Amino acid sequence: MSRKARQRTSRLPIRMQLMLPIAAALMGMLVLGLFQTVTVWDQYQDSGDAEVLADLAGSLNRVLDGHQNEGGPFLEAVLTQDMEGFDAAAARADTDEAIDDFESVGSTAATRFPSLDSEIEDLLERADELGAARTSLDGLAAGELEFSGEEVLGAFGTYTAIADKIVELSSLLPTLVNDARISAQLDSIASAMQLGRLAAEIQFRVTADLAFIAVEQALTVDRETLGNVAVRAGAYDRQLTDFQNNASDQVIDAFQDLAEGDGPRSASEALGIYLNGSIPTISPPEFSAAQGEIVDSWNRTTNTAMMYLRQDVEDLGQSSTRTLLTTFALIIALSLTAIISAAMLARRISLRVDGVREATLTAAYDTLPKTVAAVSQAGNADDVDRLLQSAKKQTVIATDSRYSDELDSLAEAFSAAHHQALRQTANQALLRIDVEAMMKTLARRGQSLIRRQQQVMESLVDDSGGSRIPDEWRSVYHLLSRMRRNEENLLLLAGGDPQRRYNHPSDVETIIRDAVSEIEDAGRVVVENQVGARLDTKPAGDVVRILAELLDNAASYSPPTQAVRVTSRRSGSEIVISIADDGIGLGPDQMSAINRRLAEPTQLNSELTATMGLLVVGRLAAEHAISVQLHSTMGKGTLALVRIPAAAHAEDPVGLVPQHGGGAAARLALSARAANLPITGTGTDGAAAGATEPIVPRPRKAGDAFGEPDPVPARSGSIPQAGRSRGATGTPGAVTPTLATSAPATAGPGGEPVDVTFRKVNRALESTGRENGSALPRRAPGSKLLPGSVPGSRPSGNGVDLDPAEIRDRLTGFASGIAAASEHEQRQ
Repeated sequence: MSRKARQRTSRLPIRMQLMLPIAAALMGMLVLGLFQTVTVWDQYQDSGDAEVLADLAGSLNRVLDGHQNEGGPFLEAVLTQDMEGFDAAAARADTDEAIDDFESVGSTAATRFPSLDSEIEDLLERADELGAARTSLDGLAAGELEFSGEEVLGAFGTYTAIADKIVELSSLLPTLVNDARISAQLDSIASAMQLGRLAAEIQFRVTADLAFIAVEQALTVDRETLGNVAVRAGAYDRQLTDFQNNASDQVIDAFQDLAEGDGPRSASEALGIYLNGSIPTISPPEFSAAQGEIVDSWNRTTNTAMMYLRQDVEDLGQSSTRTLLTTFALIIALSLTAIISAAMLARRISLRVDGVREATLTAAYDTLPKTVAAVSQAGNADDVDRLLQSAKKQTVIATDSRYSDELDSLAEAFSAAHHQALRQTANQALLRIDVEAMMKTLARRGQSLIRRQQQVMESLVDDSGGSRIPDEWRSVYHLLSRMRRNEENLLLLAGGDPQRRYNHPSDVETIIRDAVSEIEDAGRVVVENQVGARLDTKPAGDVVRILAELLDNAASYSPPTQAVRVTSRRSGSEIVISIADDGIGLGPDQMSAINRRLAEPTQLNSELTATMGLLVVGRLAAEHAISVQLHSTMGKGTLALVRIPAAAHAEDPVGLVPQHGGGAAARLALSARAANLPITGTGTDGAAAGATEPIVPRPRKAGDAFGEPDPVPARSGSIPQAGRSRGATGTPGAVTPTLATSAPATAGPGGEPVDVTFRKVNRALESTGRENGSALPRRAPGSKLLPGSVPGSRPSGNGVDLDPAEIRDRLTGFASGIAAASEHEQRQ
């Protein structure tokens, strides 16, 4: 079906109609959301960071205030000899409380800013040294130590180091926040703290030098002290410039108001005279008090800056919150707009989309699978054509003439693909019907030719009289039997129905015996522990085919000197027939693949022709719900388990099947000759010569339980089993044909004669025992075994015992097979 181009009636395709407003809204949301999110997130982070840093700066300011309130007044009291007017314990308690608060705030700040962790830890370690410094200062106040002593100088160094560390840490805070206003506020606070520290140091050093000059009646200032004061005064001026550049107008105005008093003015004049190298007229206590007002003004300025900082932080948090809410509101509004637009457009085309969807789903999951299944099972070309025309009418997808867009094109494309799939299915069905018909014709023709060849060979045997039958004839005859079975497999796989083997239910013993007679190496098969059960007519014949294929594989893939063991038993309501060989076994991957093919048989193709027997086994087993599984261990052989369900079992009504008369009524005449004639014909020729006589394994000699099979003579033109043979007299190739009327003996175990004629073997297989004096059947041990299949009693010294290692290997292989079968039963 050609695809016709149709003119569009809409200006935009459906996809664009749906995606254009949504894409526009989403793009707007993405752009706005991107900028707003970055901004809001930065502001939110800055507000949080600023809050943490503000708390840290406040805590540092409290520690510095406590430190200065503890050290400065203490030294002033020592210099003025007025310790009673200073409460050192209270001042130290305030310092310790400020340090404890800083430890808590510092932990939070270190979590938020890992770069501050080392600085905070260093400050806390220095704070731990205050105890020793305080002890030294107490010794100085008590007169036990002097200002020039190492302990006192060390205490001064501790206080100075703590103050320097506090100022250094506060100077790092402005670099940790992105907001310029908050950063400037933090910088101004750090500058105010630094100015307060420098003013306190100047207060201490100048006051100490003035007190020393007053005591020593010196005429000049100490040059070293003057140099230290000059350095700090210069640093003070530079830091004051930085403060004025960074601080807000409100903070600068607050400082100027505090620094305009008489005390700060007097301290500045006295400091100027001192820096010029002269001795100011102001007394040490007066200078200390005046300079203390400057220190106090800086402390107040720092508190004022902290107040404005917290206010700015709060404003920043509120602003970021408002921005965040605005962003969310815009995103929600745009989302609603996009959703409403999409809903309106979707509603407009929903009926069309639903119609196409329903039609395609129905065609894909209902109409097409049903049509494909029906066409695949069609028996002739007329049925295929009828089903194809009906499916075409059901898969037409109706379109709306008002629209001609992607949906309409999609419907047309799906209809075209659907029709093409139907056409391919019909072609495959017609090809399958043709191939199956050809395979049936070729299989039946091959069966007819093979049967004619077997009849010719049987005529040659009849014409030979009592002369010996060449071994080559036996080989050719068994090859013909293999060819017949191959033709039957082809006919079965092609859908044909080979002639039934039985005309009524048969017992398991007969089924196993007929399956053994189908293979070339029947003499290697050992049948053990047969159960007394019967199978229905159809399952019985198919079980023979299944067992024959498995036995053929077991005999082909195991050493020619080893036996193939067949055992039957009951397992609950099932009958389990096991076939074990002593071959090299199969690998796990190969075993899994074979079991999968047996459980799920497929169609015959070129890849499966080499293992067509397994496909036949799988087909027949699936037809009767029979489970066939292989279990194998590398180097220990292979075990095949055939589980026959109760549905295939047959009742054994009294009088249905006669037990005498040579078994002619037990099986159909032509189909009973499993190894002699192809399974064709009508099954009504009950008097066919030799029809009831199966080919059976020949006896084995004592001491050679797994030796080569001997030839078995035929009756009335029947050809015995082919294979490598040894004559009864020990001459290779010597074969003596035996008629049913004669009863020759072959040397058996222990030198006893063993009758291996077909009637003798048939009676041995079908006998149920002999009657005793009370006319009751008496069990005869070994009466159901094939003559010659089990060696007789062996004279001492004439046999060769098996090696113990070989016995262990065989027992291990057997145990492995039983364990694998048990494991499979548990998984079932």
